[in-house]
Amino acid sequence: MKTKILFLSVAAACAFSANAFAVEKGTIMIMVNSLDNPYYAAEAKGADLKAKELGYTTSVLSHGEDVKKQSELIDAAIGKKVQGIILDNADSTASVAAIQKAKDAGIPVVLINREIPVDNIALEQITHNNFQAGSDVANVFVEKMEETGKYAELTCNLADNNCVTRSKSFHQVLDQYPDMQSVARQDAKGTLIDGKRIMDSILQAHPDVKGVICGNGPVALGAIAALKSAGRDDVIVVGIDGSNDEREAVKAGTLKATVMLQAQAIAAQGVTDLDNFIQKGTKPEKQRVMFRGILITPDNASGVQDFNFKS
Repeated sequence: MKTKILFLSVAAACAFSANAFAVEKGTIMIMVNSLDNPYYAAEAKGADLKAKELGYTTSVLSHGEDVKKQSELIDAAIGKKVQGIILDNADSTASVAAIQKAKDAGIPVVLINREIPVDNIALEQITHNNFQAGSDVANVFVEKMEETGKYAELTCNLADNNCVTRSKSFHQVLDQYPDMQSVARQDAKGTLIDGKRIMDSILQAHPDVKGVICGNGPVALGAIAALKSAGRDDVIVVGIDGSNDEREAVKAGTLKATVMLQAQAIAAQGVTDLDNFIQKGTKPEKQRVMFRGILITPDNASGVQDFNFKS
């Protein structure tokens, strides 16, 4: 009986030590734009799962693309002495001061998705290769348009450098084809509602439009909704993002192609690199890292789930 009691005591002590070790890793704050948006929710999911796998507790928050709120949340993180922050920032330029504040307090920040214009403030900046994504989908668009006809471009949000890059990459491809005529280019602010409203207007002004190239997924889905309402199933639509709704639209044939951005993967990589720095003092080899987008067509659309791809 004494031997059994001793064994149980040792087992309990080991379990306590293991739990204590896990708690010692502390908290990682994960901050994205909106947890209601499928893309940002996928970022948060990828970071949250990886952080918990590595033994951290997490605090998952939304700044709502509000720079002031972001600064307040970072102040709170400093007050709570979190071990690190994964951040998809509220504004590329206006976020620099808040990230510097965290660094000065000894809290490393890894940026995902949206960059800032300076190095050596964030521990690392992990983004998508928006130029590659835009080029890939533009090439499919040209093919489906058969290199001719009138088209419109609905940008996602020209206040976001990622969207500016996508638009530039579209035109690096499209401008090579003289028989393709741009009849409209409008900023749909990244939303389905604006995408539908603007597409409705374009259809009134240019009823002979043959194609629409969109800067992100919600805008493309909005354009598709407008086209459906107008009975125009002959217009070619492509986009970028790779949400589950886009996957279904590709499978249905209403969206000819999209590029899936690896939201979960960049967030998980950010947590891994943050952990290496927190636990070992190992800095990432590069300040800026880009993940390629994955071109999604009817052939591989079934592999998309929550901005994660399995072939």
